[in-house]
Amino acid sequence: MTDETAKKCPICNNDNRCGNVGGNANGTCWCGNEFFPQEIFKLVPADQIDVSCICKVCLDKFKKNGIVLD
Repeated sequence: MTDETAKKCPICNNDNRCGNVGGNANGTCWCGNEFFPQEIFKLVPADQIDVSCICKVCLDKFKKNGIVLD
C-alpha cells in the first residue's frame, strides 16, 4: 500500500493511520495487535478489500456497538 487511497479508511474515509503505508515494514501498524470481527468487513466496499485499512475509530465503534454509525 503506497497510494493515497491506502491512507483512507474504507468505511469513514478518514485517515486510517496505517503504519504499513509508505514502505514501513509489515507489523509496524497499530492494527497488528487488534482483533477485527469478520462482520466489520461486510461494511467495506468490495473494491476496497485488501486496498485500505479500517481505522481504529471505526473498529472501536464496531466493537462497542456492533455498528459504526453514530
